Amino acid sequence: MALHTSLRPSLKTLAAALAAATVAVTGCSSSTTTSASGDGEKPLTLGFVNGNTIEFHTCLQRSMEARAKTAGVTLLTSNSAMDPAKELSNIDDMIAKQVDAIIVQTVNIDSLEGGIARANRAKIPIFLTSVASVDQSKILGAVITDVVKVGRELGEWLVKDNAGAAADVAVIGGAPGAAADLMNNAFKKALTGGPRIVFDQPAFWQRAKAQDVAENLLQAHPKIKYVFVHNEDMALGVLAAFKAAGRTDIKILTNGGSPAGIDAVRSGEFAVTVSNTPKSVGEMAIDDTVGLLQKKEGVKKIATVSDMLITRDNADQAPPYCS
Repeated sequence: MALHTSLRPSLKTLAAALAAATVAVTGCSSSTTTSASGDGEKPLTLGFVNGNTIEFHTCLQRSMEARAKTAGVTLLTSNSAMDPAKELSNIDDMIAKQVDAIIVQTVNIDSLEGGIARANRAKIPIFLTSVASVDQSKILGAVITDVVKVGRELGEWLVKDNAGAAADVAVIGGAPGAAADLMNNAFKKALTGGPRIVFDQPAFWQRAKAQDVAENLLQAHPKIKYVFVHNEDMALGVLAAFKAAGRTDIKILTNGGSPAGIDAVRSGEFAVTVSNTPKSVGEMAIDDTVGLLQKKEGVKKIATVSDMLITRDNADQAPPYCS
């Protein structure tokens, strides 16, 4: 008994030391294990509602999953498959699961407003990726690709490349109603002098659809000189149509920065692209959602992913696209 009694203080001391060590280690690791309420009692659980299954969206989700794992955050995912009604249903599902915040890569700005309203009523913060053209008082924050800047940069590149000459220009767009409209409008506004838009049709982010649209374009406007395609996956479909028709004279302008897109620029099959990678968007989305939930200093409510205009001259400097 005496031995047992004499050991008791040292055991308490050891327990205290272990507890202090645990606190110290926790303090050095990611702070994302604090709950949204700041009570520190549970890890964060975030919901991600993705908008599509094309390469950009797949890479976006992969980068978020990797970042969440590193940060000790649980990430639940769903996909809306370009269906606004499905997006609302997915947001409802995340609300039912009582996640600490919902991150949304939206299908459509109109449906997004409905989703924001539902999350607000449930008092669950909502964070956006790629766009933030909503009432920002109703969202936790956003990481955006500056699609207006992308459209403007590509329009300005075309004007400089064309050197004031007359030129027929076509646009093969994504899906109307979200980022595609913003990018398209900026591109058109940047065109001055000789270039004129003679064709503008959406291909809904689908490569096969873009190839069909490009075939129709060649029939309707055989003198086309430039085509702005909203992403590289569709641009590869457009390229296939042009190759089949023996048209190597048409310059393709596009957006993304994927390995296939960079290779096409390097080979001269694309004239130019803009790199704004989903890897960066996804990593910033996790970091900023957690930082805003925990009210960390220096975290911006609206953060912009940097982009880079890629031509043959700097293709080797393009940043990594996917995790």
